[in-house]
Amino acid sequence: METTKARLDRIPQILKTFRQSVLAAAVSGKLTEEWRDNQNINIESWVDGTLGDFVEKPTYGSSSKSKPEGTVPVLRMGNLQDGKLDWTNLVYTSDPVEIDKYKLLPGDVLFNRTNSPELVGKTSIYRGEREAIYAGYLIRILCKKNLNAEYLNYLLNSPDAKDYCYRVKSDGVSQSNINAQKLKAFPLSIPTSTEQIEIVRRVEQLFAHADKIEQQVQAAQQRVNNLTQSILAKAFCGELTADWRAANSELISGDNSAEVLLAKIKSKREALANKKMPKKKTAARRKV
Repeated sequence: METTKARLDRIPQILKTFRQSVLAAAVSGKLTEEWRDNQNINIESWVDGTLGDFVEKPTYGSSSKSKPEGTVPVLRMGNLQDGKLDWTNLVYTSDPVEIDKYKLLPGDVLFNRTNSPELVGKTSIYRGEREAIYAGYLIRILCKKNLNAEYLNYLLNSPDAKDYCYRVKSDGVSQSNINAQKLKAFPLSIPTSTEQIEIVRRVEQLFAHADKIEQQVQAAQQRVNNLTQSILAKAFCGELTADWRAANSELISGDNSAEVLLAKIKSKREALANKKMPKKKTAARRKV
């Protein structure tokens, strides 16, 4: 049981490594190498530059204080998870000026500019799931026509982007920061629009397989945990050893039962304790 549980617990980390490998292959051109050959496209068609060449001016989010309730959610750094938006643990605003100024549009890419050294730079894409604005610790990136927003989301979550963020971050007491200028200076190589679409399709397909496996693992972990609890419950109520007791009734109530054996042991101990030990003889004093 413990071996099975330990193996299941290792799978999420394996899947995390797999996703990073997929992203590394995607942004390096390896994922679509065969596709390019079939399309008679050369990797030299990729355009080198910096992020600033392919996006509009990045903008910072709202610095106003949010509230537990309101009309429109304010997305914060905790809502950016693994390239997606987590719509739990939300705060809100009802300020029409804030909503108009920081309203998100489908295809906006959100970059976490301030966080711990390990998490700064995490990125997610807004797909218009519901009306929302974004908080000040985030930077909104609007892609130009030659850059696919879904591709950029994968690119900024790739190992290359994470390495860049780690190199250029400014470290504070407990948090790190990457400003818009450093973000715009991120060096990259952009495929043709057609290949970007193909890369996104392939990454989504591979990630969908990984997500399915992860769901199956979570279900298996739940079953193992429930089984473990069930076994413990049966053990404590005696159900687990019911067949053994039926086959060894003489050990339960006969002369060989634990109760009788314990009584014999106790009796022998008491007898030994009450038995008087012989006194040591005192040696006669030698006369001088």
